[in-house]
Amino acid sequence: MPNRSDTLIHLVYDASLDNSIWPELILRLSEQLENAYETLPTSSEQSSIEDIATHFKRAFSISERIVDLQEREGQLSAVLDTFSFGIALIGEGGETIIKNSATMMKPEIARIFDKATAPLLRCPLTEVERSLKQWVNQVNLVDEPNALALPSGTTTDLLLLPRLVAVRMGFPPIAAAVLLVADASESDGLRAFAAEHGLTKREADLLFAIAREGDLKKAAAQIELSYESGRTYLKRIYEKSGVRSQVDLIQKLYSGPMNILRKRGASQEEVHRVRRLIRLQDGRNLEYFTLGPESGWPVVHFDALAGITIDAVGNPVGVLAHLERYNIRLITPCRPGGFRSSSKPMTSLRDFSGDVEELLDYLGVDRFSVFGVSFGGATAMAVTHDLQDRIDRVVLSAAPYPEYLPPNWRDLDQFYQMFGVLGRKWPGMFRKMLPFMIRSIMQNVDRYFDRYLSKTKSAHDIVALSNPFIRIRMAEMLSERTAAGMSGMVEENVLNAQVWDFDAADISVPVEIYHGALDNVTPLAGAALLVERLPNGTLTALAEHGHYHHLTGWPWLLARAGGRAVEVGADSYSIPER
Repeated sequence: MPNRSDTLIHLVYDASLDNSIWPELILRLSEQLENAYETLPTSSEQSSIEDIATHFKRAFSISERIVDLQEREGQLSAVLDTFSFGIALIGEGGETIIKNSATMMKPEIARIFDKATAPLLRCPLTEVERSLKQWVNQVNLVDEPNALALPSGTTTDLLLLPRLVAVRMGFPPIAAAVLLVADASESDGLRAFAAEHGLTKREADLLFAIAREGDLKKAAAQIELSYESGRTYLKRIYEKSGVRSQVDLIQKLYSGPMNILRKRGASQEEVHRVRRLIRLQDGRNLEYFTLGPESGWPVVHFDALAGITIDAVGNPVGVLAHLERYNIRLITPCRPGGFRSSSKPMTSLRDFSGDVEELLDYLGVDRFSVFGVSFGGATAMAVTHDLQDRIDRVVLSAAPYPEYLPPNWRDLDQFYQMFGVLGRKWPGMFRKMLPFMIRSIMQNVDRYFDRYLSKTKSAHDIVALSNPFIRIRMAEMLSERTAAGMSGMVEENVLNAQVWDFDAADISVPVEIYHGALDNVTPLAGAALLVERLPNGTLTALAEHGHYHHLTGWPWLLARAGGRAVEVGADSYSIPER
């Protein structure tokens, strides 16, 4: 017992520094508690357990502080990345403390922050060349900003601010200097201006050159135009943009405060209006994703935790092709506290039924089908129980059934161990643990998936979960879903782990369940038990498939939900490469 306790205490403090270890720690602790209380513990065992609990609370506190600092840094980076000019905070030794994405837009600028390839920076007035570290020391010695330039042949302007000047501007004193890159991504604003006023390519080229040179003659020469041709192009730019002089043009480009922000075109998700928001009768907001023909058969989709099975947000064009093929209108309601949906107290998964019904009434949908995936399947069944008079059929993929208790839970994936063991036996600890688990996935999604792949026997899962797009989208969507806080996801998943507060035998709607035979997250035997309880349920085991068969198989599953006579595995989704 003492040796095991010492090992656990070491693991406790390792977990405080590495969030991804928390699930392993909790399960090891739970197992030890379970073993200790099978018989009445001795006083020394009791003392040891209490000692572990004390260290455990301290580690939680340490981890919370570290995560808070990490998230603050991430938020700062996100803010800095909105600026069109480069910003980099530099340390005493010339090292980079933090920089925004605009500093990396050009290879010659990115080299400044690479110790192996960093060039000497030149002062245009004195022609003196020094390393960035030397310039940091110099500007702080005289407390004056210094204009710098890269080696000859580049037009990028740099400005290095000493610590005192930077602090007066609001930068943190930890930075020995702040490097501003004047035109690291100037093309953002210029492209937007050119597009707004319908400039031709050559007119846009001249505009870019004028912005760099500030002189028409030099600008025309730079893009190999005669001075007279340059004047002609410039007059056309004046006519299209409504300005009268070169001075007016430059002012229009740069005088507005919004011009410091990065400009971008509309994303495909925005073009297709995938993400929408309604105000519910009780004043809460409900976000929902929708895509597909307005006249198509409505299928209400309850996705897994991250929401990337049918990724209408990340790849609307690829998803739309399948929806149009089967004439299906996809509707994915975002559960309370997730994405932009307001939170609300929930004591049952059925508490979401009223929100879904109100959404469907708002959309003018009378009858519909349901498609539930993984742990979203529990909410799908709860809503089906309450709204079955309006539902034609239900299709579930890899859905859990909490009444099933596997005899070999230690052999299952860590995700099941968290939900099926910790979530059921120690819901209070599970509630505290979930935010750390979610953060660990967002911060190191590769480690999360690699851990799963090391245990799965499904080659299909290995291929799907090795795709970089899936990994990136998992982290992105988890970040978006929890942007307003973790409480919504935590409460829903605490409810997911508990035995349902409704009887599956009361659901008379036809329910088709498709389950991987090699699923080690939600075992096939659990789906078999659920089918036994359903009056009108069928189970199809998918040989050689694991838990994540829906990532590529959702088109045929969705088609089945929509009432289309599509054979199992007849249509698949090609996961994009990023």
